[in-house]
Amino acid sequence: MNRALFAAVTVVAIVSPIAWPPSLAEPGKKEIVGSTAAEVRWFTPAYYRDGRQRAHLFGASSQDGAWIDRVKIPGGATVLAHTHPQDELVTVIEGTWYLGAGEKFDAAKLKAYPAGSFIVIPAGVPHFVEAKEGTVVVQMSGIGKFQTDYLEK
Repeated sequence: MNRALFAAVTVVAIVSPIAWPPSLAEPGKKEIVGSTAAEVRWFTPAYYRDGRQRAHLFGASSQDGAWIDRVKIPGGATVLAHTHPQDELVTVIEGTWYLGAGEKFDAAKLKAYPAGSFIVIPAGVPHFVEAKEGTVVVQMSGIGKFQTDYLEK
């Protein structure tokens, strides 16, 4: 019985960090935590089926509380029209992020936001995204569980 319990605990300890990577910095910790761009731990959540990746930097966007995540979008990828129940605060870290407002993807409505740009998308505002010219990395932050409600499929 002890061997079975040890084996189960060992499997959980090994698989848990792979299945849901922790953030680099946990809220309330009393130490300086830093990472270089090369040290950011990217993963592909089950709900991303288009090549996007995500990295938890602070907190957990899947739970209540403050959080900061990065999203890596491969070149040529589009994210169809959707909304969020909370404001979306976005900083473009790398590449050019194309964003448009509306309930249906429309390339003519896309506006280019190069690296260094900051965007606030208010809660409930329908929008869509494209990474036209190569990989784009954006940093998003918020308070409370992040949710996306797609308007098109």
